[in-house]
Amino acid sequence: MRRARTPALSRPALFRSALAAALAAITIPFLAHAAFGDESVAAPAAQVFPTRQGIGVTWNDVDASGYRVERKQGTAEWQDLSGPLTDSTTTWIDESIAAGATADYRVVATSDTDPATSPEVKATRAAEAPAVGDIDVLALDANRSAGFTWLQNQTEGPVTASAPADGTRTLTAGSLTLKMPAFLAGPGYYEVPIELTQGDRTCVTTGVFRVRALTYTPDLQLETFTTSLGASCPGTASTAVLEIRYKSTFGYSLLSVTPEKLEFGRVLVGSAKSLPLTLTNTGTEQFRFSNMYLRVGTEWKLSNDCGQFLAPGASCTPTLTFESTNSYGYGDFSDQLWIFESNSPRVRTVDLVATSVSLPKAPQAPAVLPTYRGVTIAWPAWKTAGGTSVRGYFIHRYRNGQETTQWIEPDPYGRSMVWYNEISPEAGTEYALSVVNEIGEGPVSPRAVSSRPTQQVALTDGRPSELMAAGLGGYVVPLGLRDSVTPKEALAAAPDGRAVAYVTTNYEKSLWTQRLEPSGIGDPVELWTSPTRAAITHLSWSPDGTRIAFQTPENGMPCVYVIPAAGGAAEKIACDVTSPSWMPDARTLVVVDRRFDGDDRFTRIQAAAGGARLAILPAAMAAADGMPVRVSPDGRLVAFGSDRYIKFVDFTSNKVLSSLPLDTTVRSISWNPDGRTLLALSGNDQMFRLDSDNLGLEPNQLANDYHEGQRFDIAWQRLGPTIAPTPAVVGPQASIAFDGSALQPGTKFICSAGWSAATACTSPYVATNLSTGENTVVVTATEPDGRVTKAYRTVTVDATGPVAQMTGPGYQSSVAATATLTVSATDASGVASYDVRYRRATSAGPYGAYVQPWTNTTATSMNLAVAAGYEYCVSVRAKDKLGNVGQWSPERCFSRPLDDRSLTLASTGWVRATGSTFYFGTTTQTTAYGKSLTRTVQGKRFFLIATRCPTCGSVAVYAGNRYLTTVNLAYPTTHRQVVLGLPVQSTLFSGTLKFVSASSGKLVQIDGLAVGRT
Repeated sequence: MRRARTPALSRPALFRSALAAALAAITIPFLAHAAFGDESVAAPAAQVFPTRQGIGVTWNDVDASGYRVERKQGTAEWQDLSGPLTDSTTTWIDESIAAGATADYRVVATSDTDPATSPEVKATRAAEAPAVGDIDVLALDANRSAGFTWLQNQTEGPVTASAPADGTRTLTAGSLTLKMPAFLAGPGYYEVPIELTQGDRTCVTTGVFRVRALTYTPDLQLETFTTSLGASCPGTASTAVLEIRYKSTFGYSLLSVTPEKLEFGRVLVGSAKSLPLTLTNTGTEQFRFSNMYLRVGTEWKLSNDCGQFLAPGASCTPTLTFESTNSYGYGDFSDQLWIFESNSPRVRTVDLVATSVSLPKAPQAPAVLPTYRGVTIAWPAWKTAGGTSVRGYFIHRYRNGQETTQWIEPDPYGRSMVWYNEISPEAGTEYALSVVNEIGEGPVSPRAVSSRPTQQVALTDGRPSELMAAGLGGYVVPLGLRDSVTPKEALAAAPDGRAVAYVTTNYEKSLWTQRLEPSGIGDPVELWTSPTRAAITHLSWSPDGTRIAFQTPENGMPCVYVIPAAGGAAEKIACDVTSPSWMPDARTLVVVDRRFDGDDRFTRIQAAAGGARLAILPAAMAAADGMPVRVSPDGRLVAFGSDRYIKFVDFTSNKVLSSLPLDTTVRSISWNPDGRTLLALSGNDQMFRLDSDNLGLEPNQLANDYHEGQRFDIAWQRLGPTIAPTPAVVGPQASIAFDGSALQPGTKFICSAGWSAATACTSPYVATNLSTGENTVVVTATEPDGRVTKAYRTVTVDATGPVAQMTGPGYQSSVAATATLTVSATDASGVASYDVRYRRATSAGPYGAYVQPWTNTTATSMNLAVAAGYEYCVSVRAKDKLGNVGQWSPERCFSRPLDDRSLTLASTGWVRATGSTFYFGTTTQTTAYGKSLTRTVQGKRFFLIATRCPTCGSVAVYAGNRYLTTVNLAYPTTHRQVVLGLPVQSTLFSGTLKFVSASSGKLVQIDGLAVGRT
């Protein structure tokens, strides 16, 4: 169902609606008639108006049968004042009220039902009715000096007043028209809706009437009207005043202000400027000033000669003087002059504006950022200074008492920093800055001097000119290379910061090195040219300065090569690996290894032919093809580009850390040689600085200075110490040479290795107490000016000595006078020498002290003379080629027997015999049963030396009174000096060992006894 649209109210209808609402608050508004079909009469709406005869009352017709007007004065009762009035009467005048009296009025509408009474209204009859005069004027004071308004000052007459219509009345004079409520109650203040028209523009607003005189005729026409109206039109900033005189005897005052706004323009700090203000009374009565003052009154001072009164047509000229007292000395200032009229709410305002200007203040000293071959003088850009635009700057140079200047235009790109590059400035030059504005040149800043150039960022931009360099602020300074081969792309810096390696990409693709340090630039040296003109990328200079790794394709497959930095043949390390970066041991590389069946991985490989894989990093990821990879100088982290991020992995966990994003894809990475911060180059040619220990911080973008070509690569050059090449494996004590020639004379060094405390050192540093495995060597250099730099090296340490053993003799007892000892040892670093020792014990006593007859011998076999009646225990230790001494081996023990003459004849029946075939040429024998020999001993192992033959008998053996065994000496053939082992004792036996013949008529021939304690 379509709903009927309510017609929109016209602009006059809206005005009438607003006017009626306002009249309800200040007088008595006309009310709408009661609804159709309502039999009861509606209450009329009454309002009062002053007449010359008394107080008029008017009301709206509510279709009553009649009306009456009632009046009430003070506390008296309501009185029927008019008597019955006809149903067509809507106006009645109370002529009985005394002049100056006040009364309340109401209108009662009568009908066949209950009467209806209007709300009461109050009116006061003037003490004296105003006279009707001949002054007819509408004088509009637009107050244009108070702010924006489209109204214009205008005075028009005579004035035409319309009859009331729809609750409004219109006053017209010339092009001025005012629509206002039809009736006001008399002198007083009224805030009501109005409609003010000037020319073809109209505003609907609320105005405040200050009524001085007002009467209406009995037929509701305006008789005389004297008032001031204040109103602000929507969208304007000022309050206009309209003086209304209709058939009035009262004149008016109207103040004209020229100019409407005082603009002082630019006033130099320290001076003052005065301007006059002309005030003219364009009214018909004198203007009376009640006050005139400045709203703020800080920068302006008022000199007022206007006095208290201004006659019609007269003018006065107050003077305003501007002088800045602002603590900044310059800027835009404003104030307002307020002019008050006596007995009037009107306030005239005059805007005062001025710009206090001065010469620029002295800026701070500029930053002087050194590179190896120049400086960048940089300072924050000034848009304005001293209240005016900045026209430019002067750089002041001071050298040997002389001053020169360089004019610098404002940056045309509106960047926040301004900079100027100087190539090869004279040492000791000081720089200062002054700012020039539209007033002139300001004072000069404090001086700044360039610090000693110790580091820079080398970069290539692919242009056919030269290498570039930037300070760590990012400002690029040309190097002015001579005999430079161009263009250049891949780049690396030597570890001591005094040379660079780069790749040229003309028709030939070649790898070069060139000395580049503060003291000068050397000639380029060509190291290698690709035989297939293939690209050479991913340069990495070894930490010991001796080799450069690079990547180049071969048969469509990426390969890694290493070449001596001093020149020589390039060695292919491996193919199907990419992005080489040196580890701090200067012997191994981290690469993206593509030799897996699955995903690529970061691996550590030998920097030798074949590229043997030594380790796989735990994180299951690797850099994409072409992305930069760089190991931190201390070997803690591997940084690599991954889209807009720099990611980090290490050798101990599968954790992957990430920076916050750069502006676009990462193109190049270069570590600070001290190992914590790094630079990154993005695909938008922007450089960023990151802290690997604070990856939650936004990458710090360096200066975005103008450059003509695309940047390809960067390398952080820093003058610092380098550690010389070290062996593949060192011992627990190692001599480590380092070079500090890139540093100032008088530089102090502190060295540490492994877990050892840092100590003052000179080259070579002797590291001690190194532990097996990788140890980090740190050389910290402190120059006389306090600058600190570091160099790192990891060394593989073998702190374990060889494992040695005695391999001979192979017997436990022998009658031989000499024992042949044999030794061996194993060690990864190789065996250098042996130490051999022995100790010995008698048959009844403890071991004596060790004797070491062989020390640092390279022999593996040696002869030891042994004495009869002793047990010998021999052991060996070995020393490897790194100086590690191993542990003493387990002992190998053997004994040489006592002669039979050392045995005691415990019974008769034994015969002492001699012969050359016997041990020591003697023997003790018997054929009788039960004959005894004894010997006091200490030991666990015992060996009987005896003859075995076909006719030999047996002998029983006792340890003390404990039977041990019976030894059968019978044997098919005869053997002299036979060593016969007896049962081994579980504990050391100390006592008498007894041998008893256990056969009768058979030979028992005893030749000696060997005793062992082990």
